[in-house]
Amino acid sequence: MKKIHKLMILSLILAVSYLITNLELLQPKLKTDNFINPNDNTIENLNKEIAQLEQDSKATKTYTIQYKKRVDYNKNPTSSEALDYKDSIIEETFTPKEENKQEEKLQPTPYQNVLQDSKPKIVIIIDDILNTKQLNDIKSIDLKLTPSIFPNNNINMINATNKLDFFMIHLPLEAKKYTDELDTIKIGDSIGRIRKKIQSIKSSMPSVKYINNHTGSKFTANKKSVETLLSVLDDNEIKFVDSRTTPDTKLDEIAKEQNRLILHRDIFIDNSLELNALNKQIAEGVKIAKKRGYAILIAHPHKETLHALKLAKDNIFKDVDVIYLNELDEILQNAKITQYTQKAS
Repeated sequence: MKKIHKLMILSLILAVSYLITNLELLQPKLKTDNFINPNDNTIENLNKEIAQLEQDSKATKTYTIQYKKRVDYNKNPTSSEALDYKDSIIEETFTPKEENKQEEKLQPTPYQNVLQDSKPKIVIIIDDILNTKQLNDIKSIDLKLTPSIFPNNNINMINATNKLDFFMIHLPLEAKKYTDELDTIKIGDSIGRIRKKIQSIKSSMPSVKYINNHTGSKFTANKKSVETLLSVLDDNEIKFVDSRTTPDTKLDEIAKEQNRLILHRDIFIDNSLELNALNKQIAEGVKIAKKRGYAILIAHPHKETLHALKLAKDNIFKDVDVIYLNELDEILQNAKITQYTQKAS
């Protein structure tokens, strides 16, 4: 019996030894083609994609944070321009007496001589554009709305602008009090700093031809700073449009001195997001256009604003043409208009 036990133990030892020495034969072979070859170009391509994503994220991170702080569609948001404007004057409203003065300034003019047709023209700039969703929301309204896009190097936005009929850049300028903590051009900035900023914008979006100010109540009230900015924009063949976030803007004064046409906003549409208030502001813009022949309105990509514009398409806008900003500029340039609010001859 003892001999049998010894034989069994010996046999077991031999079997285990055999298994150990031949273990690799029992394992499935790993398919090396399931792994990326360290020398494969795939790794390099992946690294490039990761680097691009990091760059895009870094370029828009500040804007995204600030935009989310400012624009909360669930909390009746207020635009930066409205806040900046209210630092200068409380409300953009008129008393009955002031309204009469406004009527005097906007006496009917033979604007057909300027427009070459009988339909007044409306430009609607949508400020604060940051992402492709907002661009798609704007396009879905099927009006010639002019998007004004924050400067950024986001590849998706750059590609999207290449497919647009027209766009402009929304350039942060220094405000009196309100700040978005963006990469803002300020009073006293050197011409080198301003030139670098504008050339960076031109480099990422070379087709840009127009810029308007984001906030800027302090900057646009400083004549020297405005003249410096305009000289840099002229060098880059870019035109400035005044958002008029302050009644103290120096753009009109400079336009007269230099005998140059500088377009500017007539109406902010969405200081309030109540539908009646939105319709009232839109109608006020149409009223100006019907008397002067043209008007520029500024709005923001709030869902309430876009809804109001969509509703206005078939009623408030029925007697006017909504056109892009560059189209209005071309019309006025061809008519030799050198002051935005001048009466047609």
